[in-house]
Amino acid sequence: MTDQAEIKKGWRERWLSSIEEFANFETQRQTWLDNENTNLHYTFVEYMCCYFDDLNLSDGGYAWALKEGLVSKEEHDAIDQFHEIADRYDAPANDDYDHIEILKDPAWKAVVRAAQAAQKALEPLLFDPNEKEILKGKTDPKNA
Repeated sequence: MTDQAEIKKGWRERWLSSIEEFANFETQRQTWLDNENTNLHYTFVEYMCCYFDDLNLSDGGYAWALKEGLVSKEEHDAIDQFHEIADRYDAPANDDYDHIEILKDPAWKAVVRAAQAAQKALEPLLFDPNEKEILKGKTDPKNA
């Protein structure tokens, strides 16, 4: 596999995994509210950072990813509404660490629903079985 193909594969796995995490309200509830959870990944702040910052989707959204061939136009269209809703989301009282209030927030529930709709719209567009499994949350991309 070429370096570019490896980069694309890794980016897409992180991207699909991130969408699955936004869509999985039950895992959010279980991990964000677990006082014994020491894995910082399972926090609202980290979910937002993993999607927007780590995937370079903060400034300009998907324009660069489309140009680089990391996502197709159809894939972009499938997740565009989720991206817009998540990008506009602000935690209640701007407290990104108050997981109880975030999980109760109707606006956060709208983000989760939009991620679930994106999952459903993306699935038929994916041809790689591993990508489909990641999108469904059945494979940890760190171990794939």
